[in-house]
Amino acid sequence: MYGSDAPARLPEGPHEGPPSGPPAEAPAGVAADPRITGIGDEAAPGLDGQIAVARRLGWSALELRSIDETPLAELPPETVESAADRLHAAGLGVVCLGSRIANWARPVTADFSADLAELDRLAAYGRILGCRSLRVMSYPNDGLPEPEWARRVTDRMRRLARRAEDLGVELLHENCSGWAGAHADRALRLLDAVDSPALRLLFDTGNGVAHGYDAPAMLRELLPYVAHVHVKDGVPGERPGEASYTLPGDGTAGVADCLRLLEDHGYRGAYSLEPHLALLPHAGPRSEGADAAELFTRAAHRLATLLPAATAARPRPVPGPARTAEPPRPRIDHGLLLHLLHTPTAGPLETGPGAPHALRAAQHAYATAAARSGLRVVRHQAPPASGVLRDDTPAQVRAAVAAGPRFLDAQPSLVLRLGPVLPRARTVMFNVHLDTVAGGPSPAFDGSRFTGRGAVDAKGPAVALLAGIEAAARACPRLGTDVSVLVQAVAGEEGGALGTFGTRPLVEAGYVGRVNVFCEPTGLRHLPRATAASTARITVAGDDAIDDRPGAGHNASVLLGFLAQHLAAALDPSAPGAPPGTVCVAGLHTGTRHNKVYGGGELLLNLAHATTADGAAAERAVAEHLARGLDAFTERFAGTALFARTAADAARVTRLEWDKRGIPALGEQPVWGEEFMARAGIPRWPGHEAAFTCDAIWLSGVPDTFTTVLGPGLLETHHAHADGEFADLADLEAFAGQVAALLTAFAADTPPLPAGDDGATAPHPHRAGAR
Repeated sequence: MYGSDAPARLPEGPHEGPPSGPPAEAPAGVAADPRITGIGDEAAPGLDGQIAVARRLGWSALELRSIDETPLAELPPETVESAADRLHAAGLGVVCLGSRIANWARPVTADFSADLAELDRLAAYGRILGCRSLRVMSYPNDGLPEPEWARRVTDRMRRLARRAEDLGVELLHENCSGWAGAHADRALRLLDAVDSPALRLLFDTGNGVAHGYDAPAMLRELLPYVAHVHVKDGVPGERPGEASYTLPGDGTAGVADCLRLLEDHGYRGAYSLEPHLALLPHAGPRSEGADAAELFTRAAHRLATLLPAATAARPRPVPGPARTAEPPRPRIDHGLLLHLLHTPTAGPLETGPGAPHALRAAQHAYATAAARSGLRVVRHQAPPASGVLRDDTPAQVRAAVAAGPRFLDAQPSLVLRLGPVLPRARTVMFNVHLDTVAGGPSPAFDGSRFTGRGAVDAKGPAVALLAGIEAAARACPRLGTDVSVLVQAVAGEEGGALGTFGTRPLVEAGYVGRVNVFCEPTGLRHLPRATAASTARITVAGDDAIDDRPGAGHNASVLLGFLAQHLAAALDPSAPGAPPGTVCVAGLHTGTRHNKVYGGGELLLNLAHATTADGAAAERAVAEHLARGLDAFTERFAGTALFARTAADAARVTRLEWDKRGIPALGEQPVWGEEFMARAGIPRWPGHEAAFTCDAIWLSGVPDTFTTVLGPGLLETHHAHADGEFADLADLEAFAGQVAALLTAFAADTPPLPAGDDGATAPHPHRAGAR
């Protein structure tokens, strides 16, 4: 595809089974659409019952409104944390939180502080649950003239939206109770007057039955602003304002027409079932003894049959490079980034045990946002411990994994895909990490700059990546049809884990592309190499002595000090025969008391290398020069009064261990990839500037690939691991533009699939580039 070194035979792709959690049962005879979900309390009051129904239906998410008949905002934090653990253990995300903000029970004259307090609380709960979308309404009237009602609603919604912007959540206004609930023109006026990215629309297909309007007609006017959909159906009741609810498609709401309108418009969000067959939220159960779970399941089965018919009517893109257009300017989702910045994702290797850690929740929120651009979850899980407990895993990771399963369970990695599973030659992979280092400033956005831990490394690039993919897909319909895009949103990049339980297992499972881009701060210049390092721990374990008889023990301070100088000289790049790379004499410790001879201590050496071969050479050199250093110490101090015992036993009491070793480095990449990046208009990192370590190292040696590192900002200037971390909106937009340019260039270089060939690879595991 890119030159004479294109592969003659393409490797097969990875197995893509259930994303996570225990096995689910799909509805009998109906394939579960990953976009179908539902409001759980309409199936069961308790969370266990809600989860059971969702798993039985093969769903990957729920919408939450209440648990055990208690509204979410009234639940204590510990209950929400427990709910999040149970949902995530079942492999379920949360797509929306049903709030009472501005709803049918809170007229426009009610105390506004209750709505502000609920917004704050649900924003915090959303970070635990992995959801940033809140259902709201627009305040029923309380005897006010319509102009005054409208003025008060607009003022309140504007204030709510501004608060939501700061909190990183979005308010989804439902066409239900309130000033803008039953009139498309009012909904549009509200959006225009509030003028906030934090206010969008939730469209319910069945509310028009009770409220007296034609749902498809209303939807036609609102389509560009719809971010979430509720599905219900019914027929008018005996009195105005009443409805008798039915299975979707059996009533007069026009559900099928609404679904077709949404699909034709390109809606890619969730369809959330709210059937009202057993429960009316403002009136309680519809009939005593009704089997809510059974009724809910029947409604879900019906929706699962209606949606494919609506999807089939959607126009399909015609393959071919001629359809590629200039990508539109990508739009960064400010709210998503702020939500992620507010969500604590520093791992236990960074923070120690007991600190808040919501990486799985952050990944769920990221996946929900990605779904609106057509990306689907194909994997969301941690690797088995057996895949991590290896010699090329850092010692601190091995120790944490061996201590118990919670370490890995709390740090899964997420894989998203746009389009079908295609051969590697038709796939681009992006890797971004959502874990961060510890600390950092409070999240904020001042209109041009985001601050907060992860702003540049790498939550900001993660959000910009989605914007770039969406822009490219709009310009080039072949993306997602005969060109596939993979996104790895991984754990374990920070904290010294080096991707050993995040990126490495995904690469070895075959989640790679022909072109692979690791999103790290490079100043918008692509860096086609990455360094690695080994860490040697030299330990002396001898006998202590008191200051009155210092020669009676082993003096680890003198021995390790001698070895530190010997190794520093022998491994210095200027020394004859020194291995490539650099050595850092990182630390020497024996003790702190002035009147004691310490018989034990440690010396740490960190050895950076630019190629895998250089790393192996450095490891051999350390072992060789340590042995020589011990011989030299014995010769130098054998005849002394104070250190003769140390000299005699030096080799016996000294041992070499490796905290990390065998870590590959990413060397220079194929010429065809460099030429491709140039055609995409992406500048190259200068050859004379040093590279750095990131998860791109795990693509070393994977055949038929080009791998590079690319992202906005720089680690040093943007304080990635220091106080004041930031990312400028302009840089994030520029990076999103580079992503779009890269994808459209890749599609232009990729020939269309032959007629009748979907290009899909066999769905069984493939181990690519095993270490």
